[in-house]
Amino acid sequence: MSGQFVFPAESRFRRALKALPFLALTVLMTRAFGMAEPIGPTIEEIVSSSVFTSPGVSVPIIRGFYGVPVLDDIFNIVTVAFANLQFYVDEKAYWQSLTRKCIPCFQIMIAIGCTAPIFFFLAYVFTPAYKLTTPSLCRLGTGPCKAIYVSLIVGYYVSHFPSYFNTSLEGRNWWNWIWQLFPIWTCSIMFVLSKTFTYTDGAAIEIETERNLLRGAMGACSLISMGTWWYTVSTTNDSVFEVFVPQYLVNFPRDPSVGLRTVIQFDYICCYTAGYLWLAYHFRDLEKVGVCSISWARAAVVTVVLSFVVGPGTLFPILWLLREELLMAPNDEVKESDD
Repeated sequence: MSGQFVFPAESRFRRALKALPFLALTVLMTRAFGMAEPIGPTIEEIVSSSVFTSPGVSVPIIRGFYGVPVLDDIFNIVTVAFANLQFYVDEKAYWQSLTRKCIPCFQIMIAIGCTAPIFFFLAYVFTPAYKLTTPSLCRLGTGPCKAIYVSLIVGYYVSHFPSYFNTSLEGRNWWNWIWQLFPIWTCSIMFVLSKTFTYTDGAAIEIETERNLLRGAMGACSLISMGTWWYTVSTTNDSVFEVFVPQYLVNFPRDPSVGLRTVIQFDYICCYTAGYLWLAYHFRDLEKVGVCSISWARAAVVTVVLSFVVGPGTLFPILWLLREELLMAPNDEVKESDD
C-alpha cells in the first residue's frame, strides 16, 4: 500500500522556488489592473448621479443596498462596474463575464486574478507530497458533499443568472447586489447544512457514498457551466478569441469599456492558469508518491481538446474531481485490507 512507503522530505523553500510561476501571474494581473484606469471617472460619475447612462441606455441604479456604510461604499463602485458587463453595453464583456462566473466552486475560493495565484502558491508550498497518502485527510464526508447541492443553487446560481438574464436592467442591478456577497451566502448555507447532514447521517458512511455524492455535485456544476459555454459560443457575434483573449499587454487601451473588458479577460486567464498549474503540480506530487502514473504528453493533448469541448472553466472541476478520486484511493485500500 502506498501509505507504507517513506518519502524523502522536501523543504518548503524548494517547493516555493518551484512555485514561482504562480507569483508571475500575480505580477501580470497587477499590471492589468492599470488598464481599468480610464473607466474610473465614468464609474464615479454614475455612482454620484445614481443613473447608469450609455448610448441608448439610461437606468437608475441602487445606491446603498446593505445598510452597512463600509459595504455600501465598496459595492456602490463594484456594482456599477458590473453593470458595464451585465447591461450588454459591451457584448464581448457580457459573454466573457457570464461564462467566467459559472464555476461557483472556483469563484467561492478565489475572488480575483491577483489573489488566485497567491492562494495556489501557498497551497502548494504548505502541502508536502507525503500528506497526500494520509487516508484520514482525503475524505470530505457526506455532510459537505450533500450540502454543496443546495449551497451552490441557493447561494450562487439563484442570483447569478437573473443578474445577466433579467429582462429589466434595474432588476439585473438588484440581483447583482444580492450576488456580490455570494461567498457569505454560500459558505454560510454550506456550513449549516454540512453540520446538519453530518449529524443526521452518523459516522459510519461508506466511502463509495461520498464518492457518488461528490461526483453528482461536480457533475451538476460542470453541466451548468458547459451549457453556458456552448450557449455563449453559439450566441455571441464575436469569435471566442475576441471574447476571451485580451488584445492589450504592453500598451493600455484608451477606451473605458475596452479597458474594463481587458481587465476581466486577464482576470479569467490568471485565475484559471493558476488553478490548472496547481492541478499539474498536484498530479505531479501524486505521481511521485505512487498514487498514479501520468503520460504528460497525452494529458496535455486531452486537456486542450476537452477545454474546447466543455469549456476552459468546466474542465477545472472535472480535473479537480479526478484529483479527489485519486486521493480517495488509499481509503479503498484500507477498506479492502480491513475486510
